Amino acid sequence: MSLFDNIVIRDSSCRKYGQLKQMFGTEDVLPLWIADMDFKTPTSILDNLQIVSAQPVQGYNMDYPGWKKSVVDWYQKQYETYIREEWLHFIPGVIKAVVLSIMALSEPGENILTCTPIYDPYKNLVPGCGRKLLQTRLIEKNGTYEFDWQDFRNKLKMSKMFLLISPHNPGGIVWDRETLVKVTRYCHEEGVIIVSDEVHCDLTLPGKYHIPFFTANEAIDSQSIVLTSIGKTFNAPGVQGGIMIVKNNKLRDQLYAFLDNCYLAETNYLQQAVIYSAYTQCDNWYQQLLSYLSDNVKYVKEEIAKNCPKISVIYGGASYLLFLNAEKMGLSEEALASFFIHDAKLGLSPGLQYGIGGEGHMRLNIGCPRSVLVEAIIRLKAAYSKCYC
Repeated sequence: MSLFDNIVIRDSSCRKYGQLKQMFGTEDVLPLWIADMDFKTPTSILDNLQIVSAQPVQGYNMDYPGWKKSVVDWYQKQYETYIREEWLHFIPGVIKAVVLSIMALSEPGENILTCTPIYDPYKNLVPGCGRKLLQTRLIEKNGTYEFDWQDFRNKLKMSKMFLLISPHNPGGIVWDRETLVKVTRYCHEEGVIIVSDEVHCDLTLPGKYHIPFFTANEAIDSQSIVLTSIGKTFNAPGVQGGIMIVKNNKLRDQLYAFLDNCYLAETNYLQQAVIYSAYTQCDNWYQQLLSYLSDNVKYVKEEIAKNCPKISVIYGGASYLLFLNAEKMGLSEEALASFFIHDAKLGLSPGLQYGIGGEGHMRLNIGCPRSVLVEAIIRLKAAYSKCYC
C-alpha cells in the first residue's frame, strides 16, 4: 500500500471542499477540480514550518540559509543544467510575478500575447494590468497541443511580451526542444520578452523530460523570465512564494531593480524555508509521488477509452491535470456541465473557463488516492451508460 493511498480528511476551510456550493450549485459532487492534491504535504516541510512559526519573535528575518543553493542543486540534479545564484530572485507567487513582470517591462495599452486554451487567470490579469490581451489558439491533435506557427508569428509582430505556460495547463503538455527553440527564435526576432510559467515542471512524469526555457537555445541571448514554485509538486500551494530565474544580465538588472526598489518581493523566511525543505529533504516522497501519479493517469486514460468512447483525454506527460475532450457527446456547455455535476456527480473544472478552444472540455484533477479515482470512474461510467448505451 502506498502512502498516497491514505485518505486525508480536509475540512471546508480548503477551497476544494469549501467552495463546492459556489462552484457547482451543490455539495453532492466528488471534488476533482482545483489544482491541489489530496495528499499529505511532506513531513519535512510541515516540520520546518513548525520550527519557523515557533520562533518566539516573528520579526524581520534575513534570507533563509541555503535556499538559493538548494535551487541551484535541484536544477543540476533534475535538469542537468547549471544556474547561478545571482540569476535567482524570491517572488511572492508565480501569478503575482507574472503581473509584476508585465508592470515592469511593458507600457499601458501594449499587447501581451498568450496561447489559448490557457490557465484562466492569464486572460484576466492582462487587461487587469491595463494591457491588451492577444491570444494564439493551440491546435488540438492526437491527444496533445501544437502551435499554429503562422498565427503565432503574426501576433508576435504586434506584441511586447509572450506569456508561456510550460508544461501547459490545462493539458500537461511538455513542450519539446524543437517547439521551445522556435518560440525563442521567433520572439527574439521580434524583440518580444518571454515569461515562462513553469510551476508544473517538477511534475513531469517518467517518459517525458522538461526543458527549462532558458536552456532552449544557448546561442540566442533571449529575453526570458522563468517562474516556478514548489507549491504544486510538494502540495503546499497555500504557503505561496516562488522563484524567478533571469539569465539575461540587462533584463535581470531592470526587473530585479523594479522588484527591489518598489519592495514587491521582499524576503519571506517561512516561504524560503519551504523551498529549502522541498528541494533538500523530500526526494523519496517526490519519487513515490511521480510513480503514483503516473499510475493514476494510466488508470483514468484506460478506463475512459474503454467505457466512454465519446470522451478523449488530452495529456502531455506533466502535472496531475487531464483535459477531457467531450465534444463528441454533442452537448451544449450547459448540458455538459449538468451531465458531470448532476448525472455523474463529479466536480470538474469546465473547459470554457480556459478560453477559446476549451469548449466541450472538462479538466480533471487526478491528484488523489486511487480509491477516489475508482469511485469517480464508477460514477462517470454509470452516467455515460445511461446516455449512450
